[in-house]
Amino acid sequence: MSKTLLFSFVLLLTFQLYSAKAAIPKVGEAAPQLKLTKLLQTSGKTDESIKSLQGKAIVLEFWATWCAPCIAAMPHLNALSEKYKGKDVQFISITDQTEDKARLFLKKRAINGWVGLDTDRTMYDAYEVNSIPFTVVIDAKGLVAGYPKNNDLSEAMLDQVLAGGKIAAPLVEPKEEAVKPVATRLTKPIYELSLRPSTSQGTSVRIGTDLYSTTGASALDILKVAFDATLKPIEISAPLPEGKFDVVATNSEKNAPEWAWRTQLQQMLQDAWGITVRQENKAAEAYELSVSPAAQKRLKKADPKDIMSHQSTDDKILAGSNVSMDILAKTLQEALASPVLNVTNLSGSYDYTFDYDQNKPETLIKSVEKETGLKLLKVKRPTNFLVIGPRS
Repeated sequence: MSKTLLFSFVLLLTFQLYSAKAAIPKVGEAAPQLKLTKLLQTSGKTDESIKSLQGKAIVLEFWATWCAPCIAAMPHLNALSEKYKGKDVQFISITDQTEDKARLFLKKRAINGWVGLDTDRTMYDAYEVNSIPFTVVIDAKGLVAGYPKNNDLSEAMLDQVLAGGKIAAPLVEPKEEAVKPVATRLTKPIYELSLRPSTSQGTSVRIGTDLYSTTGASALDILKVAFDATLKPIEISAPLPEGKFDVVATNSEKNAPEWAWRTQLQQMLQDAWGITVRQENKAAEAYELSVSPAAQKRLKKADPKDIMSHQSTDDKILAGSNVSMDILAKTLQEALASPVLNVTNLSGSYDYTFDYDQNKPETLIKSVEKETGLKLLKVKRPTNFLVIGPRS
């Protein structure tokens, strides 16, 4: 299963799952005019190359260097591109990132076909692309032939489009939302502490010194926030409730100390779920994330203009951009299922792409060193755990 996580600097963590809006062209309608800032991996100028596409089918693949599901799909799309080389099909991988980032990525990972830069997000907006990867197939007449999931795109589908048909496959087109009744306006509560099963299709989180609000979160994710343990290893010996939950916790009074909501939330969760939670130092095997001499050349510093931090995972890919070392250590900890302690003393933010096999942790360890010059060394030392157990 793949997922995409977005980390905001304004809040500690902000997770958002987006879905495409209904304004995108429907299958059989004219595709928006192709407008790109620049095309890479084509011999002609951008405008000339776009004009040469008349009478050809086009596969648009929206992607980013930090998008693990996009990277995981590249071998499949590359194979299709190679298969249809010389035929009237052109593959174009479109990113809204800078040319420098795209070229740096292409030095290490191949993308067959053209790579389009959409730095002003003209094409992203034209197709209402709010989640990636996102695939669009356009037929030779310039009509939208379908929106298949990128890994579902097949030779049969492309042959069907080349024969003048549409894609007979589940589409990623959005459903029209029913008009919802206007809710009665309520005054803002002075103090709020609530926990309920969630009906949300996605996950959102707001965290501040006076408020924690989440929808569609798991019990463990809520406990991590409540006990300020998002970067700590977890030891669980009590069953946690399944499903997703909505939580609101605010400070109980205007002049309450910062983060006062945590104490009330901690007590409510333990009472509601029949558990005890504590923090405990114990000797444990862990990985130390440290710097080797090669890190100076291999580490990729984030673009100072980036205001958002992105992380995503797929079955065999970890990728991120504008990520601090603390957050990277947490990501590696989840992938390795073992505590990872950041001893790099590196500040700032970085971009990364790692290969890994969930059944072979050594693949991730080798990839981290190869790509960044950072080392993961196994040690045994006192480590602060969040311990979740049954209530006696």
